[in-house]
Amino acid sequence: MHTNAVPGSVRPTTPAGTTRGDERLSAVNGKPRAELRRESARGHDEAVGGPPVAAGESTALQLFDRACRRLLGRGTDFTDTVVEKIRAEVQYYADPLAPPDLRRSVSTGVRHGLEAGLDPGRLVDVERYTRELGIRRAEEGRPLDEVMHAYRVAGSEVWSGIVRVVERYGLGDTRQLVHVAELVWKHNDRDAVLVADAYRQVAKGVASRHGERVRLILAALLESRNEPDFARDAAAILDLPLDGRYAVAMIGATPPYGRVPETVPEVRGIRILRHPRGQRAVLVAHLGDRPLDALASGLVAGTGLRIGISPVVQGLNSLSRARDMAGLALRTCRADGEIARLDSRLPDGLLLSRPDLSAELTLQVLQPMYDLEPADRDTLFATLGVWIENGGSAVRTARHMLCHRNTVLNRLRRFEQTTGLALSRPRDLVQLTLALDALRLLGPSAAPAPSAAPGAPETSRPPSAL
Repeated sequence: MHTNAVPGSVRPTTPAGTTRGDERLSAVNGKPRAELRRESARGHDEAVGGPPVAAGESTALQLFDRACRRLLGRGTDFTDTVVEKIRAEVQYYADPLAPPDLRRSVSTGVRHGLEAGLDPGRLVDVERYTRELGIRRAEEGRPLDEVMHAYRVAGSEVWSGIVRVVERYGLGDTRQLVHVAELVWKHNDRDAVLVADAYRQVAKGVASRHGERVRLILAALLESRNEPDFARDAAAILDLPLDGRYAVAMIGATPPYGRVPETVPEVRGIRILRHPRGQRAVLVAHLGDRPLDALASGLVAGTGLRIGISPVVQGLNSLSRARDMAGLALRTCRADGEIARLDSRLPDGLLLSRPDLSAELTLQVLQPMYDLEPADRDTLFATLGVWIENGGSAVRTARHMLCHRNTVLNRLRRFEQTTGLALSRPRDLVQLTLALDALRLLGPSAAPAPSAAPGAPETSRPPSAL
């Protein structure tokens, strides 16, 4: 497939599968291959540089042989012609993108192909060459489509060269070449398959090894290792800027329906690398000059999935901190299908990062509420939550809860009497809001136990926080 793999394009002699000594050789002009070879031997003096032979006196195979010998005699001149044709028609092979061994590879491919056209026994050289070519181009990371394009351009140019030398040197009637053209292109296509198969086998192995290497490097960067030398090496291997703008997103799956996607989402202008972690996946996004909004809007939380996104951090050394913040953001999600940005939920993240202090806060602020009947307590908590969400408006709270405004005000006053807090005092309101959020985020583990009467045994913590 490569630019230089011209071999099969000049091999008209035998169909695929034919080997040296095989007497089931193809017929050209109705004659067996062995008979054509005997005729060729009788007229060998005409093969190279001899006097022109009239078209009627030569067979298609003899004409093809003479043309192959002429091209082999041109050596470097013809190689240069093929190389220039490739560079002109295949953009990827134009300087400076062309492989450094392009000319040498073309020369080897042309020589093997023409020699195999003269001697079917050289077929093994062509096959070995095409496989080596596919392996080499895969290891170099050359695009397979471009390699195939160059290969076919080279094969076409070799065939054109055969036609041109027949015309230029009067070797015979070019119309005779029609009888060998089908076999030439059949062999060329077969060789192209060999190149592609070798390329794909190597590319699969290279991609697998590269993917594992990227996974290990990402895992190390996402852990707490502050090693500047390692970060520099990782930046070079991952082709990422050492001091770029990054964010981390963590995708969590909720059993039994949630399945973490195995593909990397595509967000325009943002490069994303994926690192799997069991029922979660970590996405490392190089933002460049794009805002965090671009990443958030480009992600989709499907069925049974939740996504947490860290704030923007500077440099690869900050990825471990970004991972922790993405994990906190994920824990703030209230339901499946939600995408949570920590920069918009910092109080929640603060509470989750110190669950022991959060539980202590709820105990100090809300302990008196747990001496009430559960139904009564839940009504007061629900009213207070809606009132906070509606900016402290009793009217909107009443409308939302389908009750009278005075009912809302009565419940709020009762809450103040029970806890000793004043909703008009900002500090009390802040503590109350944080305590309610801690209950929502941490669940029953953060709920205080009812106060025990003097001398009475301690009661267990209630099963529900709200």
